[in-house]
Amino acid sequence: IWLHIGTMLAAVVFLRKDIIVILRNIPRYLQRESVEKKANDTTTFLIITTLLTGVIGLPLILYVVGFTDFSGKTATAVIGLFLVFTGILQRKATGQKEILKSVGIADSIFVGIAQGFSALPGISRSGITVSALLLRKFDAMRALKLSFLMSIPAVLAAEVGLGLMGLIVFDINSVVALIVSFVFGLLTIGALFKVAKKIDFSWFCIVLGLLSLLAFFV
Repeated sequence: IWLHIGTMLAAVVFLRKDIIVILRNIPRYLQRESVEKKANDTTTFLIITTLLTGVIGLPLILYVVGFTDFSGKTATAVIGLFLVFTGILQRKATGQKEILKSVGIADSIFVGIAQGFSALPGISRSGITVSALLLRKFDAMRALKLSFLMSIPAVLAAEVGLGLMGLIVFDINSVVALIVSFVFGLLTIGALFKVAKKIDFSWFCIVLGLLSLLAFFV
């Protein structure tokens, strides 16, 4: 629990400028007066993905995980194959690939469903959401940013729910876990964005896909 909170706080710090823009735009968004299309699209994306995560993830946590031996590693491996295939196709394609600059309803639904399935054991939330965004033809930087942005409301909602059920315990171990995950989260997010800036989109897909396949055998 506290590991997720620490990572979420790291995402908040790293993406604070984007978050401020979104929060400032919310009043106009609700009144349908905003002309900030990118902020509007991102807000809609976050609302849809968070709702779908709850609708899909909660039943999985309460029922599927408790009554089956399903391993998310299988799903992760399948996604990895798709990513490798996508990367290879991009390497062979001619001309510049068109990059989606904003998110649509279909993207939001697809990625929201993916994040919901991250409730299954063995599936990395960031891994499956970044993979889903890459498969929707977003560039690596945009995929990473959207993935970490959508983690914030999802984690907040989950922790509030656990708190209301009295399942959150706060002690010295919680503090240590929070601090360690926060620092590690900052370093990891920073490293991922640096890699995304330097590596070609097709290679990013192939590398992430191979890592997903490797996770299946570990």
